[in-house]
Amino acid sequence: MELAFVRDAQGISAMHGHYQVEVAQICQRCLEQVVLTLDTECDVGFVTSDEAAKNLPRHYEPVIVDDEALDLHALIEDELLLALPAVPMHPMETCQHPPGFQPDTAEPEEEAEKPNPFSVLAKLKRDT
Repeated sequence: MELAFVRDAQGISAMHGHYQVEVAQICQRCLEQVVLTLDTECDVGFVTSDEAAKNLPRHYEPVIVDDEALDLHALIEDELLLALPAVPMHPMETCQHPPGFQPDTAEPEEEAEKPNPFSVLAKLKRDT
């Protein structure tokens, strides 16, 4: 993990973070542990109000600081949580599927032709 605190050309206090960590998750396909490598970056701009946050350049994620000390651990934890995949899984070729798992490779069966519920209305229209 690398953190760089800077003041940019516009005078904005900022932090650039580069995170490379391994996290253990549960594979949602086989329900076994999968170790994922997260490699992500973030650019945070420190501001003192919502109005200042609106004026930050787009590449900065705003973090509002006030009289309280900044919780750097919580900030990094939030960035890492955002980098996690919504559905963690092993790669398909290495995943140990649960017993009885059948990948869905079959073509969907053609549904039997169902009667149109509006066909009665068409018949009424023809009769009038």
